[in-house]
Amino acid sequence: MYNIGDYLMHEGSGVCKVMDVCEKALSGRGSEKLYYSLEPVYDKGGQILTPVDSARRIRDISTKGEIEELLDAVPDISVIEEENTRARAEKFKEKISDFEPSSLATVVKSIYLHQQVRLAIGKKPMSSDERIMDSAGRRLFEEMAFAMGVEIDEVRDSFFLRLAPQRDEAVKRVTKSA
Repeated sequence: MYNIGDYLMHEGSGVCKVMDVCEKALSGRGSEKLYYSLEPVYDKGGQILTPVDSARRIRDISTKGEIEELLDAVPDISVIEEENTRARAEKFKEKISDFEPSSLATVVKSIYLHQQVRLAIGKKPMSSDERIMDSAGRRLFEEMAFAMGVEIDEVRDSFFLRLAPQRDEAVKRVTKSA
């Protein structure tokens, strides 16, 4: 159980601080349950109530060491290579539902490289990919920044910098064949 003042990851709201632990009856009399009152770190003014026993929606924040290992592994993270837009989106949703930084990194890397290839051949990024990237990227980079004690932009830049050789190779491959 988390205590007031602890930080945790919330599935939908990212890094949150536990502001209170209280009993509430949200479904009427007799439905009392223990809830965390959470404040998102990167969305000041927001507040979330989530059941204490909601293990699928909350978890510990990764440690700085775990995030550094993930950053070092970015070039080796597998890419979801699916041409069918709907099937690709489903695979992304499955990964995101894992609620783990490595799964989010797979989604972010996959979309980023796909977008770079599309731009190289004169196409716009797909709006469905951009929406998924915004959501998965926000969660991933907020957790990474918090764990490492740096700004979100710094960790995002570091992540994408590690993808530069793969990006350049993928772009070269498609522009060469065009």
